[in-house]
Parts: sequence; structure tokens; C-alpha cells
Amino acid sequence: MNNWRVGLKRSIADKDYLVVQGNGARGLLATFYFDPETYLLRRLVRYAPSPVGRVPIQIDYLDYRDVGGIKFPFEYQFSWLDGRYSAKIKEIKTNVAIDAAQFGRPVGK
Repeated sequence: MNNWRVGLKRSIADKDYLVVQGNGARGLLATFYFDPETYLLRRLVRYAPSPVGRVPIQIDYLDYRDVGGIKFPFEYQFSWLDGRYSAKIKEIKTNVAIDAAQFGRPVGK
């Protein structure tokens, strides 16, 4: 992303958010909405190029919780032109040891 710009505050559910927008390669445009009190990301709207113009995809980040001193969103809401999807996370672990075999070449390949 490059060409970063700061925009006017915008409201989401009766609360004002700080707006930052940037664009990237191949016509990608993204707008980020940050909570002015916590500076946590509340919403991302990404506009990707398509044959019919820019297509928006919105992701809302909700239910932030502290995990090992880091705030993580435990709920994600995705919206696009013809659909919606919501995901709630039960648990997040940080710095968990992962067996090196998980990164090995599959047997028989």
C-alpha cells in the first residue's frame, strides 16, 4: 500500500472513527477505520478492481480481548456484494510450539 491519506472522521453505529486510506498495486484501494480511543482497527473496506469496476469487501473487527498483552478481535463480520459471513473465535493462543513435522513434505510426495 502507498499514497496514504487521512480522511475526515466517519461514524459507525453512532461512534466516530479515524479514517486512513491508501492504494496499492493493480488498482487496490483500502479504507481503514480506527477507534480514536484505543487505536484498534474497527473496519476495513477493500476495493478490488473487476471487469465491472471496483468491488468492495468490508470486514468489521469486534470483541477485542487481551491475549498475552496483545488485543485481538474475537469476532469478524465479512460483507461483500452478494453475501455476508460472521466468525466468532473461541480461543487465541500466542507463542505456541508447533511440531516441525507439520512443515515437512507430505509422505509419498
